[in-house]
Parts: sequence; C-alpha cells; structure tokens
Amino acid sequence: MMPEMDGYETLQRLKADKALRHIPVIMISALNELDSVVRCIELGAEDYLPKPSDPTLLKARLGASLDKKRARDREQELAAALRAQNTEMAAWRKAQEADLAVAHTTQQAIVSSAPAHLRGWHVETIYKPLIQVGGDVYGWRELDHGWSVFWIADATGHGVAAALFTTLVALLFNQAISERQTAEGILTKVNQEFYSTLRGRAFMTACCAVVKTDGELSFAGAGHPALLIRRRDGTIETLSSRATMIGIYPALNIEPTVTALASGEAALLYSDGLYSSKENTGERSTAETLAKSFAQTGSSADFLPSLIAQRDQTSGDGFDDDVAAIALHRA
Repeated sequence: MMPEMDGYETLQRLKADKALRHIPVIMISALNELDSVVRCIELGAEDYLPKPSDPTLLKARLGASLDKKRARDREQELAAALRAQNTEMAAWRKAQEADLAVAHTTQQAIVSSAPAHLRGWHVETIYKPLIQVGGDVYGWRELDHGWSVFWIADATGHGVAAALFTTLVALLFNQAISERQTAEGILTKVNQEFYSTLRGRAFMTACCAVVKTDGELSFAGAGHPALLIRRRDGTIETLSSRATMIGIYPALNIEPTVTALASGEAALLYSDGLYSSKENTGERSTAETLAKSFAQTGSSADFLPSLIAQRDQTSGDGFDDDVAAIALHRA
C-alpha cells in the first residue's frame, strides 16, 4: 500500500492539475479485479497492469503510452497553429472587407452618376457587380452641339484590383473625351493611353456611342459585345465591334458604324455579363438569348429592370459575372 494516499487519489490529483494532466499514467497494482481496472481507466489512466508486472510487457506498454502522448502533443500543436492561423485569417479578412467597402464606395461614385438628360432621348443605366467590386465600368459625358457620348468597358477580375483598374479606365475615357468628339476617336485615344500605361500586361473590351439630338447614333467597339437596336416593329439589329480588344496593340484601326433611331426605338450597350448565366435548361445563355429578351421587353422606357427580371427568371443560378448596361430610348 502507498503511504498517506493510495493510487486512486494520486491519479485523481494528477488529472486535476492542468500542468500534469497530460502525462500518461500506467497503474500497477496487486489488485486484478475488473472493478479496479474500470475505476483506474475512468480516472484517466492510460493503461493498467497487475502485479507482479512483466518488465518486457511494462516496457511495451510504456512505449505505447509515450507514442500516444507524442501524437496527442502533436495534435494539440497543430490545433494551436490552426487557431492562430484562423485568427490571422480573420484579421486579414476583416482588413480585406474594409478595403472592399472603400473600393465599392469608390467604384459606385464612378458609375452612379445620374443618367444624362439628353433632349430627344431617355437614358437608363444598370450596374450589378458580382461581388462588392467588379471589373465593369461605364460613363457618359456631354459633348459640343448638344451631343452626348456613352461608353462601357469590361476588364478582367474583381475586388480591390478591379476597382483600381476601372478607376484608371474611367480616367482614360474622360481624358479622351476631352480631346476627341467621335466614337472611334475616343476609343483610339483610350487604347493609346492604356497601352502606354500597361504595355500589353492587361486587356479589356470597350465600346462607345455618340448620339445626337436628331436620333443619329455612331458606334465603335473594341472586342466588345455588339450594340443592339430594337426597331419599332420589334426587330433587332446588331452593330458589331470592328476592332480587337483595348491594350493588345499600341494603335487601333477602328471603324465606326452610323445609324439613326426613330421615335420609340432603343439602343442597348452592355457587358457580356448581361447574358453570362445558365438557362433553366442547363445550357449557357448567348447573345442571341439576350436579343430575344430585348425584343420582348425593349418597347417601353424603363425596361432595364424588366429585362434583368426576365433574365433572372430564365436563369437557373442567376448572373455569374458583372453586369453593366446603358439603354438609350429615342423619345
């Protein structure tokens, strides 16, 4: 027998001490009754051997217990490292969310200006980034003679980098519009400055439309989806881009397309996100799908919300890319 306290009490005190509770304990006792074994295990013993114990067996049990202890220690080290990593990731995520919030505010300030009040035209705009900040951007400016210019650009990526990228794009368009008055001239100037800045390390699609109060529309595109025109009889015409993407070459040869819109007709500039979704059938939407939707909903002013709602209804999972669009209705 042990003096002052027996093995059970010793085991209890060890397991109650935070500094000692992880030490593996093998109980050795002359008692070989089942009740004694169960009590030792319940108190936290790693193993139990009856007296007289065999040295070889004791050594094997000690080795096994130490191996388990090392495995538990390693598991606890990994768990502590994981907790530290999670704490670090939470702090990083919080910082990223703060950056995204600022980037979102910045980008919204760029694209949320009130639509133009152009005599003879009604203008609608919509902007839906996939996350807080997207790679699409659009804008408009008044020109001389009562004309106006509308443009859309679609760059790759999302997040803070996209916000900085679209800020650069908006700056380049505003500078180009200050110097040029034609759709092709503006895109040519944007490409020149864009390439000069990034030297072929980034690309984007873009389009530009100059409209006049008498209904004339001049369109130029660089790798961008075609402009859609809905005529009064419901037919859809397309004005395709005639140049490659912005940023590939230092100079672009851009040919504009000129048309005219009569009263009740509409033109739609958009990014490819407007048809970037899966239909309920599981097939990908296409530009032709968008054209059909435009034919059905584009006869009235303020049709963009209806168009978006229709695209949402026919899409199984909703849009999977940024969406930007400008609708120009001839009053």
